[in-house]
Amino acid sequence: LTFDIFAYDRASGTFHKVGNASESAGHKVSAIGTKLRSFAKAAAFAGIAAAGFAVKLGVDAIGAASDLNETLSKSGVIFKDEADNMARWADTAATAFGQSKQQALDAAATFGVFGKSAGLSGRDLAHFSAGMVELSADMASFSNSTPEEAIQAIGSALRGEAEPIRKFGVLLDDATLRAQAMKMGLIETTTQALTPQQKVLAAHAVILKQTKDAQGDFARTSDGLANQQRI
Repeated sequence: LTFDIFAYDRASGTFHKVGNASESAGHKVSAIGTKLRSFAKAAAFAGIAAAGFAVKLGVDAIGAASDLNETLSKSGVIFKDEADNMARWADTAATAFGQSKQQALDAAATFGVFGKSAGLSGRDLAHFSAGMVELSADMASFSNSTPEEAIQAIGSALRGEAEPIRKFGVLLDDATLRAQAMKMGLIETTTQALTPQQKVLAAHAVILKQTKDAQGDFARTSDGLANQQRI
């Protein structure tokens, strides 16, 4: 009887312990299940987010390719026989002066319109346009600005607007433009009014003359953080 009671007590204790362990295990399993469900949700969300990001990258890439094709087409119309040379020039734009191929060609096309209005064509037009794009990078580097701002300032100056380019140390006024135009043989006296075409040529010459300190600055400081980021 003693053995039976002892056995009974041990068995009862064991049963109780097993029951407690089972209950504890049940809580743990439940907690693990909750964590697994949370993990599954997080993984699903991450998968959706990654898929969405991949889709966005794909859409952006397609858009960028389309934009570049349009820019190349525009460049072909403006530069004609020099279009291939301009495209090869733009291939080196990232390392040469911190602009993407499309940015360089877009800016060159903008300047090309001004150059054509001034009577330039062929190799002269290509040199005019590429030179202004490269100068914009130098001006931005020298003045701690952006190429986009410099491009806009140069474009404004070629249209006869003096204020935007003043930030870059270029002072353009009517008297300066007329004096330069007379030096270039575009007009005979400084009292003559300038045509839009003459203004473009005179402004181009003045810009080159007044930005000598900035010219080449991108290459000189290409190891700096700002230009490395642009590259």
